[in-house]
Amino acid sequence: MENRINKLKWGKLIAISIGISAIALILSSSSLSLIPYPKTNNGSAYAIETENNSSNRNSNSNSNRTMGNVTADTIKKTSSSTSKSSFDSKLVTFASNIEKIKGHIEQAILNKKIGNDSLAEAHTLHPIAEIFSDITIQLADTNSDLNQTLSSSLNKLFRTVRNSTAEQFATEANHTNKVLDRTINEVVPSSNRNNSTFNLSVVADLLNTAKGEYGEAIENGKLSLIVEYQDAKGFISRAESVFNQTSSRIETQMVPKVQKINTMFSDLNKAVDNKSDTTTLDALINNTIREIAQTIGLTENQLLVSQGEAAATPATEESKKKSLQTVANVRILLNQTLEVYKAQNYVEAENLATKAYLENYENIEQDIAKFDQPLEKTIEVMLREDLRHAIQQKQPVEKIAQIIGNINNNLVKAENLLSTSKPELGLGSMNITDAQLTAATMTPANQTLSTNSSLKMTNHTNTNTNTNTNTSSSSTGYKKKVSITDEESDKPFNPSPLSVKAGDTVIWRNDDVEIHTVTSSGNSSSTFAMTNKNRELDSGPLNPRQTFEHTFEKPGNYNYFCMIHPSMTGEVVVDK
Repeated sequence: MENRINKLKWGKLIAISIGISAIALILSSSSLSLIPYPKTNNGSAYAIETENNSSNRNSNSNSNRTMGNVTADTIKKTSSSTSKSSFDSKLVTFASNIEKIKGHIEQAILNKKIGNDSLAEAHTLHPIAEIFSDITIQLADTNSDLNQTLSSSLNKLFRTVRNSTAEQFATEANHTNKVLDRTINEVVPSSNRNNSTFNLSVVADLLNTAKGEYGEAIENGKLSLIVEYQDAKGFISRAESVFNQTSSRIETQMVPKVQKINTMFSDLNKAVDNKSDTTTLDALINNTIREIAQTIGLTENQLLVSQGEAAATPATEESKKKSLQTVANVRILLNQTLEVYKAQNYVEAENLATKAYLENYENIEQDIAKFDQPLEKTIEVMLREDLRHAIQQKQPVEKIAQIIGNINNNLVKAENLLSTSKPELGLGSMNITDAQLTAATMTPANQTLSTNSSLKMTNHTNTNTNTNTNTSSSSTGYKKKVSITDEESDKPFNPSPLSVKAGDTVIWRNDDVEIHTVTSSGNSSSTFAMTNKNRELDSGPLNPRQTFEHTFEKPGNYNYFCMIHPSMTGEVVVDK
């Protein structure tokens, strides 16, 4: 009997030993991943899943309540100090930008349905001009073919506004949204897409951006910029959509919190519809972000990870090296500019000067501005305006050499800042190809740029660019030029107002580094009074260095603005 008992004891010990060994073997062969979960009543929670579990997840969906990629049965409690997410904030910004494009498209569809083609066109143009350039590098690095597909789809949607029914436009918009979904899936890993904290950070970023747009739209309690107002509506709508998709994964204990946030979104939408003052809307958005953050055990700053987090990361030697190389590239191009200018090859000199600015210096502007904003602005103006304008006006070689010498002196100061900098260097550390730049500017079909690079300039035979006095005779009257500069300029359209005679032609040239339009408006840009059919002025998007001209046949006052930057306004006064 005793021997039998001993055998049973040893048998149990052996079985336990084998069981422990088997568990250890399973754990050692499985990759563990921690996925942040919303905070419960007992504190923060993380889910632990193995590759083996994840492969069987779908087959167990009926027996286990799921949240994202993990079953609720696998939740393990941890301290609240671990609730701060570790995902890449750049991916949050990328995902947020995709949602902003969807918000614009949503507003475009609504405007097309009520017959307002002007606003529909504005909302298809903004993703092209303002957002695509922010995502094209990440997308091109991941999938260059999809980058081109998205570029083409956005352009096609913009061109579809004018010659389609509301139903046809909605169909095309649906196609573009599917491409945007593919883009998210391609660039953002599934571990992020299925991460509640990641998605709620996107929600917070969208709400924060909407707050800024609304602040621009409402002035002294009145609607002043309708495009920005609708931007805010679109971004809030996308934020609510992302939240709803995420909240469906939140466990039962959090239902009251979810209901409270849904009520806050309802109040927020009512405030926007009623065009409440900016103070009221700011408070509503701030409270919503705070409530979302508290739900998952984060602070507001932690939730808004895309707001400047990258600036706090120490710079690597490699990023410094690449940024300093960019400065060296600028110097090389400036030396080449001077040499070809001496040979009186003015077109190539202007090409090289523009390349030094657009394809090189612009990539490190933000890095320099972090430490010395006045220095960055000084170099920018000298490269963008002083040097190019001097070349266009065929100034003496000594003048060109003087400008280049001044630029180089300031570049030395910039080098010193970059070589000792502590913040992480951003765009300056990236090598942007011609193909990516071409995709970023996305030239419409009715406009042409050099096939080699979207930033190369065309040959302008008239070298006098003094826009206040430049006129030339033609068979139909006089030609007068207007320079399009930047949004912050005292005269973004210079000169304005411009006085001409009936029969005269006005030529607008985009001398800025961003895309602009020349578009007819009513008495103010917020009214969008002119429809596509009766617009006097309608340039479409103008890339840097492109021109648009129009002959005025009838006397009158013609107000216009930039659809991308509505604060940019101008006027042409046509006399008999």
